[in-house]
Amino acid sequence: MILIADSGSTKTDWALLHTKAPKPLFSLSKGLNPFFVNSEQVTQALENTFSEEQLLKIKQVYFYGAGCSTFDSKKIIHSGIEQVCKNAEIEIQHDLLAAARALIGNKSGIACILGTGSNACVYNGKNITEEAVSFGFMLGDEGSGNHFGRLLLKAIFTQKAPKEIIDAFKKDYPQLDLSQLLNHLYNQEFPNRFLASFSPFIKKHKDNSFIQSVIKQSFEEFLDYFILPLWNTNKEKIHFQGSIAWNYQDILKEILKKHQMECGYFIKRPIEALANYHKELNNTGR
Repeated sequence: MILIADSGSTKTDWALLHTKAPKPLFSLSKGLNPFFVNSEQVTQALENTFSEEQLLKIKQVYFYGAGCSTFDSKKIIHSGIEQVCKNAEIEIQHDLLAAARALIGNKSGIACILGTGSNACVYNGKNITEEAVSFGFMLGDEGSGNHFGRLLLKAIFTQKAPKEIIDAFKKDYPQLDLSQLLNHLYNQEFPNRFLASFSPFIKKHKDNSFIQSVIKQSFEEFLDYFILPLWNTNKEKIHFQGSIAWNYQDILKEILKKHQMECGYFIKRPIEALANYHKELNNTGR
């Protein structure tokens, strides 16, 4: 059996491929970003998602994850997986490669992730050849759910947002004052997830002119910091993966058109496309 994972900071999608089964078994667990979890938590997530019998039958693991870009971060994930997948060869890759493979397959282009966090790369059909500089949720992640949250919260608590948005926010989050906000950001786990948790509010009010301006500002900054440095030397189609890209693709298309950039595919979750990618590789023996 082959186990494939696409993991962000909020959730992990799993696909278990069996050579005798016509369709993969899909499962969901919490996000396993090595900047926020340790090896023991990775092991626990696997044990909570699959049976011991399934884990021991797995021969190959392909784990694609947010934060899996350095030796140390990959080691955290690898150590957690090898505790329970004792008969498997384990490969840990960055979630950008998952996005590129799911979006473009064996073609070339620019692949982007816009979910809880954000990132982008140039892909040549096999490998990532150039990657945008990413500073994570504290200094970067423009265009992402947590960047939306940062812009919204700052406008709400500085009274820069219009009255109707402030009133609607207080109605939806009556207990959230400045003290609680700062506590969540600086003293609680997963501040990036907390910031991204306000995405449903933004989506609910996406037709409001102020909220439109927040969304467009975030996407323009994503273009400025992530896309333009890549696109200036690689004028390829730009493809998007992630819940934020999926939910606001009309606005993204509008912004790309304004900048005379060619828009490609959109997918919400890459796990099915990744499962097909690895199934084909396994069948062809490549």
